[in-house]
Amino acid sequence: MLLEKLFGLDEFGVAVYRAAAGHRYSDIESLAEWVGRPVAQVQAEVHRQTQRGLLRLVGDTWEAQDPALVLEAEHAAERVELEATRSVMVEQRAALYRSGLFADYLAGRRRPGPHDRVVTILDHHQILLKIAELVENAESQVHFLLGGPSPAGPGQVQYIQDLVWGMARAVERGVRVASVWAPEYVAAARAASGTRRLPPLGWVRQSTQVPMRAVVADARAAILPVDPDNLDRGALVVEAPSLLAILADMIERIHRDAQPLAAPPPAADPAVQRRQNAVLALLAQGHTDHVIATQLGVTIRTVRRDVADLYEAHNVTSRFELGAVTASLGLLPPIEV
Repeated sequence: MLLEKLFGLDEFGVAVYRAAAGHRYSDIESLAEWVGRPVAQVQAEVHRQTQRGLLRLVGDTWEAQDPALVLEAEHAAERVELEATRSVMVEQRAALYRSGLFADYLAGRRRPGPHDRVVTILDHHQILLKIAELVENAESQVHFLLGGPSPAGPGQVQYIQDLVWGMARAVERGVRVASVWAPEYVAAARAASGTRRLPPLGWVRQSTQVPMRAVVADARAAILPVDPDNLDRGALVVEAPSLLAILADMIERIHRDAQPLAAPPPAADPAVQRRQNAVLALLAQGHTDHVIATQLGVTIRTVRRDVADLYEAHNVTSRFELGAVTASLGLLPPIEV
């Protein structure tokens, strides 16, 4: 029975609830009369439903409660418990990535040879694990491209989420993160967020010309697919400095030519656009309106009008929000490390 699964109500329990709902403020004796059962049996069932939140004592009588609200309260409690469990799991996975155990495992499976520590081949199910490990341990900078087919298989969605939040944690640590996403990945990430905004992932841009997935971390290791069109063939972990320099330069070039995410329409006057861009940059450096006006050679009223226009363009209400949003849209240059 569906109600038994929802609230643990058997046929008798349903009869008691319906009697209380249909005859508001009934006492135990009246409920027993309505359902045709002994008072003691009805009293025990009423007590159980009261603990579940389905019935409420009002004086010496009973009142049925909205079952939709009861179910929602139970769901809310379950969501809190689930979120606590999920947080623990996320932290456990992050701890695994930081520990380097996965790298140790891969190193143990690598055959020593003349090219040791130059290129390592990963199985397809190891790709996102290794990327997450590199990002979690990054200290200065991460460059990555997000394009091509999505990896399939159990657990891959969770690892992608780990990667996104790992990037966000890297930004919080002060790591310079620059990335270029194919439009379909931007759309998918925005839909998954529920807010149409991406987490704070550094200097994010988008392009239809992303050739493959690739990650370079701290100029010490890079990951790229063996076959950009078929991730089942695995990936390469590159540690040779010359190859790392080439890959980092490639990503920087693609990033430079890519477009900011959801940039607002440019001002009608190019001079106004340039001035507002300068205002954004100076605000990001923490300057006051007076300092900005002095540096740009304009009045403080002009600066404040530009700030108001920027608020409206980016749908924000504070300078903190303005800085966060414009940085996440790729409209501010990254802080050099």
